[in-house]
Amino acid sequence: MDILRRYVFKNILNCRDIGGYPTENGSTKFGRFIRCGIVKTPEDWEIEKLAELNVKTVIDLRGIYESELTPLHLDRIPDADVYNLPLYEFNVATKEGMDLPLDKIYDMIINTQQEHILKVLRTIAEAKDGVIMYNCFFGKDRTGILTMLLLSIAGVSEDDIIADYQQTYTYVKSYIKANADILWDKNSEKHFSLPETIENVIDMINQKYGSVLSYIKSLGLTDEEIQSIKNKLC
Repeated sequence: MDILRRYVFKNILNCRDIGGYPTENGSTKFGRFIRCGIVKTPEDWEIEKLAELNVKTVIDLRGIYESELTPLHLDRIPDADVYNLPLYEFNVATKEGMDLPLDKIYDMIINTQQEHILKVLRTIAEAKDGVIMYNCFFGKDRTGILTMLLLSIAGVSEDDIIADYQQTYTYVKSYIKANADILWDKNSEKHFSLPETIENVIDMINQKYGSVLSYIKSLGLTDEEIQSIKNKLC
C-alpha cells in the first residue's frame, strides 16, 4: 500500500501521517506515526487497511469512561499492541471550568496531567517496530497535544507544528455538521483548530519551561527515551 499524507476511512476521521516535516538534519519519516480520530468502531475493511499500513502499536488517548462506552476493538489488527492511555483522566464534558477557551484547557492539561503524558511518551519510546497510531475522538485536542510534543522531539519548527494542528478542522467539519445534535459540546468554537490556539500553548510552555523539549524532560523522560522517540520519527 502506498504511504500517503492522509488516509480516507469511514469511521476514522482526520487520519494523517506526520511524516514529511523538515527538521535540522532531514525530515520526519512517512510510515512511522499516524494521528487520527475514531468516531465509531472501525469496520473489517478498515482493520485490514490498518494492517496493510503496518500498524503495530495503537494508543487510544481517550478517557477510560469514553473508551468503555465506545470500544474501538482495534485488537483485531494482527500482532498489534493496543493501549488505552488517557492523555488526561477527566471527562471534558463535565469537568468544572472546561468552558475555558481551548488554549487555556490545553494549558491546564500540560500543567496538571504530567503523569499521564509521561506514560504515553514512555509507551511510544518502548514501542516495537512498525507504525504507531494514536487517536482520540476527533483527533484534534488530545491527539493535537501529543503531536505537538512528538514533532518538537523531532526538531520540527513551530510553524510546521502549528500548520499540522490547523489542518484538523478541515477534515472533521463535515462530520461535525452532520452530527451536531449528538456532540457533547455545542460551542462551535471548541471544534475549530485555529493556529493561535496551539501557538499560545507553545508560547506558554516556552515561557514556563524554556522550551517544549525542556518540558518533556521535566516529565521524567530520560535522554535515552527521548532519543528512542526521535529515532522512530526521523
